[in-house]
Amino acid sequence: MSSPYATQAPSAQQTLDLFKGKWASRMPGSLGNVEAGHAALFEDPRVDWAAAKLGELGIAVADSTVLEVGPLEGGHTHGLIRLGAKSVTAVEAHPEAYLKCLLVKELLGIERVNFLYGDAVPFLRAIGHDYDVGFACGFLYHMANPVEFLELLCRRTRAVFLWTVYWDEKFNAANPGSAAGTSGVSEHEHAGLRHTLHRHDYGGGINYGKFWGGPEAHANWMEKDDILGALAHFGFGRQIVELEANPNGSALRLVAAR
Repeated sequence: MSSPYATQAPSAQQTLDLFKGKWASRMPGSLGNVEAGHAALFEDPRVDWAAAKLGELGIAVADSTVLEVGPLEGGHTHGLIRLGAKSVTAVEAHPEAYLKCLLVKELLGIERVNFLYGDAVPFLRAIGHDYDVGFACGFLYHMANPVEFLELLCRRTRAVFLWTVYWDEKFNAANPGSAAGTSGVSEHEHAGLRHTLHRHDYGGGINYGKFWGGPEAHANWMEKDDILGALAHFGFGRQIVELEANPNGSALRLVAAR
Protein backbone atom coordinates (compact mmCIF):
# COMPACT_ATOMS: atom_id res chain seq x y z
CA MET A 1 0.00 0.00 0.00
CA SER A 2 1.44 3.35 -1.03
CA SER A 3 1.73 6.17 1.47
CA PRO A 4 -1.19 8.61 1.48
CA TYR A 5 0.99 11.47 2.74
CA ALA A 6 1.63 14.58 0.66
CA THR A 7 5.18 14.91 -0.62
CA GLN A 8 4.94 18.41 -2.10
CA ALA A 9 4.50 21.84 -0.55
CA PRO A 10 0.88 22.91 0.07
CA SER A 11 -0.95 24.26 -2.97
CA ALA A 12 -4.52 24.86 -4.09
CA GLN A 13 -4.23 22.20 -6.79
CA GLN A 14 -2.88 19.58 -4.43
CA THR A 15 -5.74 20.31 -2.04
CA LEU A 16 -8.36 20.14 -4.79
CA ASP A 17 -6.87 16.85 -5.93
CA LEU A 18 -8.05 15.24 -2.70
CA PHE A 19 -11.28 14.90 -4.73
CA LYS A 20 -9.71 14.65 -8.16
CA GLY A 21 -12.23 13.75 -10.85
CA LYS A 22 -15.17 14.37 -8.53
CA TRP A 23 -15.62 18.12 -8.78
CA ALA A 24 -18.65 19.70 -10.42
CA SER A 25 -17.54 23.32 -10.04
CA ARG A 26 -14.93 25.35 -11.85
CA MET A 27 -12.93 27.24 -9.24
CA PRO A 28 -12.85 31.05 -9.23
CA GLY A 29 -9.91 32.82 -10.83
CA SER A 30 -8.59 33.93 -7.46
CA LEU A 31 -7.17 30.42 -7.02
CA GLY A 32 -5.15 30.72 -10.20
CA ASN A 33 -5.00 28.22 -13.04
CA VAL A 34 -6.27 25.14 -11.20
CA GLU A 35 -8.23 22.16 -12.45
CA ALA A 36 -11.47 21.01 -10.84
CA GLY A 37 -14.90 20.78 -12.49
CA HIS A 38 -16.56 22.67 -15.33
CA ALA A 39 -19.81 24.18 -13.96
CA ALA A 40 -19.51 27.94 -13.42
CA LEU A 41 -21.20 27.86 -10.01
CA PHE A 42 -18.81 30.39 -8.47
CA GLU A 43 -19.90 32.90 -11.14
CA ASP A 44 -23.53 31.82 -11.31
CA PRO A 45 -25.75 34.75 -12.39
CA ARG A 46 -28.69 33.20 -10.52
CA VAL A 47 -27.21 34.43 -7.24
CA ASP A 48 -27.16 38.05 -8.43
CA TRP A 49 -30.63 37.61 -9.93
CA ALA A 50 -31.93 36.34 -6.61
CA ALA A 51 -30.49 39.31 -4.74
CA ALA A 52 -31.89 41.82 -7.25
CA LYS A 53 -35.38 40.32 -7.26
CA LEU A 54 -35.49 39.90 -3.49
CA GLY A 55 -34.64 43.60 -3.35
CA GLU A 56 -37.73 44.34 -5.43
CA LEU A 57 -39.75 42.59 -2.71
CA GLY A 58 -38.07 44.70 -0.03
CA ILE A 59 -35.66 42.00 1.18
CA ALA A 60 -31.96 42.90 1.08
CA VAL A 61 -29.54 39.98 0.89
CA ALA A 62 -26.91 42.31 2.27
CA ASP A 63 -27.03 42.08 6.08
CA SER A 64 -29.49 39.15 5.93
CA THR A 65 -29.14 35.78 7.57
CA VAL A 66 -29.39 33.13 4.86
CA LEU A 67 -30.26 29.45 5.11
CA GLU A 68 -28.89 27.63 2.07
CA VAL A 69 -29.88 24.03 1.42
CA GLY A 70 -27.72 21.84 -0.78
CA PRO A 71 -24.64 24.08 -1.20
CA LEU A 72 -22.86 21.30 -3.17
CA GLU A 73 -19.33 22.77 -3.30
CA GLY A 74 -19.89 26.25 -1.88
CA GLY A 75 -20.13 28.20 -5.13
CA HIS A 76 -23.44 29.87 -4.37
CA THR A 77 -22.44 30.27 -0.73
CA HIS A 78 -19.41 32.23 -1.86
CA GLY A 79 -21.65 34.41 -4.03
CA LEU A 80 -24.05 35.16 -1.17
CA ILE A 81 -21.17 36.25 1.03
CA ARG A 82 -19.80 38.36 -1.82
CA LEU A 83 -23.15 40.16 -1.93
CA GLY A 84 -22.88 41.02 1.74
CA ALA A 85 -24.97 38.40 3.52
CA LYS A 86 -24.63 38.79 7.28
CA SER A 87 -24.22 35.05 7.61
CA VAL A 88 -24.93 31.87 5.65
CA THR A 89 -25.87 28.58 7.25
CA ALA A 90 -25.49 25.93 4.54
CA VAL A 91 -26.81 22.40 5.09
CA GLU A 92 -25.35 19.62 2.92
CA ALA A 93 -26.32 15.93 3.12
CA HIS A 94 -23.79 14.41 0.68
CA PRO A 95 -20.66 13.55 2.72
CA GLU A 96 -18.12 14.31 0.00
CA ALA A 97 -19.91 17.50 -1.03
CA TYR A 98 -19.83 18.63 2.59
CA LEU A 99 -16.08 17.99 2.85
CA LYS A 100 -15.53 19.83 -0.44
CA CYS A 101 -17.43 22.82 1.01
CA LEU A 102 -15.05 22.87 3.97
CA LEU A 103 -12.08 22.60 1.63
CA VAL A 104 -13.32 25.50 -0.51
CA LYS A 105 -14.06 27.59 2.58
CA GLU A 106 -10.43 27.20 3.65
CA LEU A 107 -8.92 27.78 0.22
CA LEU A 108 -10.97 30.93 -0.43
CA GLY A 109 -11.01 32.22 3.13
CA ILE A 110 -14.82 32.46 3.13
CA GLU A 111 -16.06 34.13 6.31
CA ARG A 112 -19.48 34.31 7.99
CA VAL A 113 -20.38 30.79 6.79
CA ASN A 114 -21.29 27.71 8.78
CA PHE A 115 -21.45 24.50 6.75
CA LEU A 116 -23.50 21.80 8.45
CA TYR A 117 -23.49 18.12 7.53
CA GLY A 118 -26.97 16.61 7.57
CA ASP A 119 -30.39 16.43 5.97
CA ALA A 120 -32.06 19.83 5.60
CA VAL A 121 -35.60 18.48 6.13
CA PRO A 122 -35.17 17.14 9.69
CA PHE A 123 -32.99 20.19 10.37
CA LEU A 124 -35.89 22.46 9.44
CA ARG A 125 -38.28 20.35 11.49
CA ALA A 126 -36.10 20.65 14.58
CA ILE A 127 -34.79 24.21 14.69
CA GLY A 128 -36.50 26.85 16.81
CA HIS A 129 -35.16 29.96 15.09
CA ASP A 130 -35.73 31.78 11.80
CA TYR A 131 -33.63 33.12 8.93
CA ASP A 132 -34.21 36.13 6.74
CA VAL A 133 -33.75 34.31 3.41
CA GLY A 134 -34.01 30.69 2.31
CA PHE A 135 -31.88 29.76 -0.72
CA ALA A 136 -32.58 26.50 -2.56
CA CYS A 137 -30.96 26.14 -5.98
CA GLY A 138 -31.31 22.74 -7.64
CA PHE A 139 -32.85 21.18 -4.54
CA LEU A 140 -36.64 20.93 -4.73
CA TYR A 141 -36.76 18.38 -7.55
CA HIS A 142 -34.65 15.96 -5.51
CA MET A 143 -37.24 15.74 -2.73
CA ALA A 144 -39.54 12.78 -2.17
CA ASN A 145 -42.00 15.09 -0.38
CA PRO A 146 -41.31 18.50 -1.91
CA VAL A 147 -44.39 20.19 -0.43
CA GLU A 148 -43.31 19.37 3.11
CA PHE A 149 -39.94 20.93 2.32
CA LEU A 150 -41.62 24.10 1.02
CA GLU A 151 -43.80 24.27 4.12
CA LEU A 152 -40.80 23.97 6.43
CA LEU A 153 -38.74 26.48 4.45
CA CYS A 154 -41.56 29.02 4.47
CA ARG A 155 -42.08 28.51 8.18
CA ARG A 156 -38.48 29.40 8.99
CA THR A 157 -37.77 32.29 6.57
CA ARG A 158 -39.14 35.68 5.54
CA ALA A 159 -38.37 35.19 1.86
CA VAL A 160 -37.05 32.47 -0.43
CA PHE A 161 -35.19 31.96 -3.68
CA LEU A 162 -35.83 28.75 -5.62
CA TRP A 163 -34.38 27.42 -8.82
CA THR A 164 -35.83 24.11 -9.91
CA VAL A 165 -36.91 22.01 -12.83
CA TYR A 166 -40.54 20.97 -12.83
CA TRP A 167 -42.75 18.44 -14.57
CA ASP A 168 -43.95 19.80 -17.88
CA GLU A 169 -46.07 17.72 -20.23
CA LYS A 170 -44.99 19.76 -23.27
CA PHE A 171 -41.30 19.22 -22.47
CA ASN A 172 -41.78 15.48 -22.07
CA ALA A 173 -43.71 15.25 -25.34
CA ALA A 174 -40.92 17.10 -27.17
CA ASN A 175 -38.19 15.06 -25.45
CA PRO A 176 -39.45 11.46 -25.36
CA GLY A 177 -36.09 10.19 -24.10
CA SER A 178 -36.29 12.32 -20.99
CA ALA A 179 -36.80 10.59 -17.65
CA ALA A 180 -38.25 13.73 -16.11
CA GLY A 181 -40.97 12.52 -13.81
CA THR A 182 -42.16 9.72 -16.07
CA SER A 183 -42.30 6.86 -13.55
CA GLY A 184 -45.85 7.43 -12.41
CA VAL A 185 -48.19 10.17 -11.27
CA SER A 186 -50.11 10.39 -7.99
CA GLU A 187 -52.30 12.82 -6.12
CA HIS A 188 -51.29 13.93 -2.63
CA GLU A 189 -52.35 16.20 0.19
CA HIS A 190 -50.03 17.86 2.68
CA ALA A 191 -50.95 20.52 5.23
CA GLY A 192 -54.28 21.05 3.50
CA LEU A 193 -52.79 21.46 0.02
CA ARG A 194 -53.78 19.03 -2.72
CA HIS A 195 -51.13 18.60 -5.39
CA THR A 196 -49.85 16.27 -8.08
CA LEU A 197 -46.48 14.52 -7.93
CA HIS A 198 -44.61 12.87 -10.79
CA ARG A 199 -42.17 10.18 -9.73
CA HIS A 200 -38.61 10.39 -11.02
CA ASP A 201 -36.43 7.30 -10.54
CA TYR A 202 -32.66 7.81 -10.54
CA GLY A 203 -32.07 4.28 -11.78
CA GLY A 204 -29.80 1.54 -10.53
CA GLY A 205 -26.08 1.62 -9.97
CA ILE A 206 -25.84 5.20 -8.71
CA ASN A 207 -22.26 6.47 -8.56
CA TYR A 208 -22.43 8.58 -5.43
CA GLY A 209 -19.01 10.01 -6.14
CA LYS A 210 -20.57 12.04 -8.95
CA PHE A 211 -24.24 11.96 -7.96
CA TRP A 212 -25.54 14.96 -6.08
CA GLY A 213 -29.25 14.24 -6.06
CA GLY A 214 -31.48 13.36 -3.14
CA PRO A 215 -30.93 10.78 -0.39
CA GLU A 216 -33.53 8.37 -1.78
CA ALA A 217 -33.52 6.34 -5.00
CA HIS A 218 -36.35 8.45 -6.39
CA ALA A 219 -37.76 11.96 -6.16
CA ASN A 220 -41.13 13.51 -6.94
CA TRP A 221 -41.35 16.40 -9.36
CA MET A 222 -44.01 19.06 -8.97
CA GLU A 223 -45.92 20.95 -11.63
CA LYS A 224 -45.22 24.66 -11.98
CA ASP A 225 -48.63 25.84 -10.79
CA ASP A 226 -48.43 23.55 -7.77
CA ILE A 227 -45.06 25.03 -6.78
CA LEU A 228 -46.39 28.57 -6.97
CA GLY A 229 -49.63 27.53 -5.27
CA ALA A 230 -47.77 25.81 -2.44
CA LEU A 231 -45.73 28.92 -1.71
CA ALA A 232 -48.88 31.03 -1.66
CA HIS A 233 -50.61 28.43 0.53
CA PHE A 234 -47.81 28.77 3.07
CA GLY A 235 -47.99 32.56 3.09
CA PHE A 236 -45.50 33.51 0.37
CA GLY A 237 -47.93 35.11 -2.05
CA ARG A 238 -45.67 37.89 -3.30
CA GLN A 239 -43.74 36.21 -6.11
CA ILE A 240 -41.45 37.08 -9.00
CA VAL A 241 -41.09 34.18 -11.43
CA GLU A 242 -39.07 33.62 -14.59
CA LEU A 243 -39.24 30.49 -16.74
CA GLU A 244 -36.20 29.17 -18.55
CA ALA A 245 -35.17 26.33 -20.79
CA ASN A 246 -33.05 23.54 -19.36
CA PRO A 247 -31.85 20.31 -20.99
CA ASN A 248 -33.11 18.24 -18.07
CA GLY A 249 -36.62 19.70 -18.03
CA SER A 250 -38.45 23.01 -17.99
CA ALA A 251 -37.08 25.19 -15.21
CA LEU A 252 -38.06 28.22 -13.21
CA ARG A 253 -36.38 30.66 -10.93
CA LEU A 254 -38.37 32.62 -8.41
CA VAL A 255 -38.29 34.72 -5.32
CA ALA A 256 -41.22 34.83 -2.93
CA ALA A 257 -42.02 36.61 0.31
CA ARG A 258 -44.84 37.14 2.74
